[in-house]
This record gives sequence, C-alpha cells and structure tokens, in this order.
Amino acid sequence: MKDHTTQVLIGVALILATIAWGRGGAASVFEGLVTGGRILLSVTPLLVAAFLIAGLIQALVSPEVVTRWLGSGSGWRGIALACVGGALIPGGPYVYYPIAAVLLKSGANLGVLITFITAKNLWSISRLPIEVALLGPDLTVIRFMLTLIIPLVLGIVAELLFGRHITAIRQGAPS
Repeated sequence: MKDHTTQVLIGVALILATIAWGRGGAASVFEGLVTGGRILLSVTPLLVAAFLIAGLIQALVSPEVVTRWLGSGSGWRGIALACVGGALIPGGPYVYYPIAAVLLKSGANLGVLITFITAKNLWSISRLPIEVALLGPDLTVIRFMLTLIIPLVLGIVAELLFGRHITAIRQGAPS
C-alpha cells in the first residue's frame, strides 16, 4: 500500500476496534461498525454528487481556462474569484475539497487554492442564516468582519512563501 494516509486510518480503526473489544466485546465492535456503515450510507449521495461535480468541472473547464483565470498570472483577479467561489459554494468538505483538487490539477496557483478553502470555511454564505438564527446578527457580523481579510491575506502569503513549490505540490497530490 503506497498511500500512507490510508495506512494510518486503517491503523487507527484497528486500534479503536481493539479498545471497543476490550470495553464491550464483539457487540461493541459490531455496534461501531454498524454506526460507521450508517454514516457511510448517509453521506454516499453527497460524495457521489461532489465527485461528479468535480469531474464535470474538469471535463467542462479546460486547464488553459483555469490557468488563465486562477493560475500564476491571475494575480488579484484569481484571489478575488477564489474568495467569491469559496463563499458561494454550498456544502461541506466532501464538496469543496474535490473541487479544490480539480483546480489544483488543472493549473490554479497555490494562493488561489488557499484563498478558496479559507473563504469556504470562514465566509460560507450558506451557513450565515443558521449562524444568525443561533448566534444573532450582532455576533455574526462581528465574526464576519473580523475574518474578512483572512482568506485574502492567507492566499497572498501562501503564494509568496510557497507558490514556487506548486509543481511539486501537484505531483504529490493523489491522481
């Protein structure tokens, strides 16, 4: 097995199964496996949709277009587009990480990718209604205003410090 992440996750699962066995025997291990299976079944439609979207983006948007709009020559335009894209894209990590992977493989620069992921986590428009409902508009506005420049700054800093390594990063990413 070449993928170390998979090896680590299998190791953690085996350790947790051993602990569950020690605490409650086979019934405890079985309960954990059933719960894990239910979670897998519940997120499978989302995963399938996210990977289909990522694949369709790759098929519909040429690497030349990605490079022109989001590549090393895109400058502020690429960072701004990544901010908007990150803020507007719905869903959790199952949705936006496959899209980020497609952008990485298609020629987006490092600053754009960091901006996109950070904007998704900090500016998610789809999360704002629940945030306002649970925390109130005052706290939501304060939180949003305090995080307003973070995706921009992180994208710029990432590009300045590590942007020259994007080819190695692309080569190290899973296919």
